[in-house]
Amino acid sequence: MDTKYLHPNLAIHRYEVTIKALTPFVIPHFPGSMLRGAFGVALKRVVCLNKNRSCESCLLQKGCVYQFLFETQTDIAEIKNPPHPMMLYPLSLGGKKMRQGSIYQFGFTLFGQANEYLPYIIYALMQMGKLGMGKGRGKFEIKEIKKYVSFKRKRIIFSQKTQRLLSPSTCLNSTDILQTNEIAHAILLKTITPLRFKIKGRLTDKISLKDILIAIIRRFKTLTQLYGQGKVFLVKELNLEPMLSKIQVKTNFKWQDFTRFSKRQNAHLQIGGAMGEMEISGDVSDIFPILHLGEYIHIGKNTAFGLGRYYTTILSTSSR
Repeated sequence: MDTKYLHPNLAIHRYEVTIKALTPFVIPHFPGSMLRGAFGVALKRVVCLNKNRSCESCLLQKGCVYQFLFETQTDIAEIKNPPHPMMLYPLSLGGKKMRQGSIYQFGFTLFGQANEYLPYIIYALMQMGKLGMGKGRGKFEIKEIKKYVSFKRKRIIFSQKTQRLLSPSTCLNSTDILQTNEIAHAILLKTITPLRFKIKGRLTDKISLKDILIAIIRRFKTLTQLYGQGKVFLVKELNLEPMLSKIQVKTNFKWQDFTRFSKRQNAHLQIGGAMGEMEISGDVSDIFPILHLGEYIHIGKNTAFGLGRYYTTILSTSSR
């Protein structure tokens, strides 16, 4: 793939958290909103110096870690709803009854300069364990946190035993991801969490390959402009139609709803999206790096709650 329009670079700091339950609690089938809500409360308690005021009226909001991660704003006029520089997400769906000593894992990703706030984030995760989360407000401790220093290799950066934070400078980045040189003939895209897409003003599970590619490209462009090294022009310059004309697609997506509790609205809300898989065959060499990038930045609405995760698997390689 010609990557001349894919620069500048976006640093992607990807982490995996392992916790151990100290008291019983229940993790719901879709725990994304629970994780984000509990972490948000803990982070605000850790960093907020003006607890009696709203964020909007606080004089410290421009330098505030909570404001940057949770109430993200931008002065760039063309970006109306800036994506958050942090994503907190379950590694898989499925509820779990946590007993004392039970182990659970979840992940979070930081884009660009957001990684400078890693010590605050880890301290907030520790406080989150003391405050409790889930049904039963279960307490837990951080067993360890690992960082991806390459596509497959992880390194422990924090453990309960040492209580010391290591911060390796090595991280994933968009340039390396987009230079994927796999020569595939057929790939399978399978959802991990729902893809919440709004097309022509309506939420739908009728999602095409073109919809997914455009969503990845637009999100990458915005993330890079806000948290990377500048603006990319990929949407304008990359012509998808010739690529898609050489590809066959079989789609099997179905809408699936989950219920989450919104503390801000004091109500249970539906949050769902398309679950399933898409089989893509033909000359996929040009689109595979883009789909690979989407695995790391996630796509669609509510990515901050853990939605929009998928993975790709190569089903067969090209004979070229």
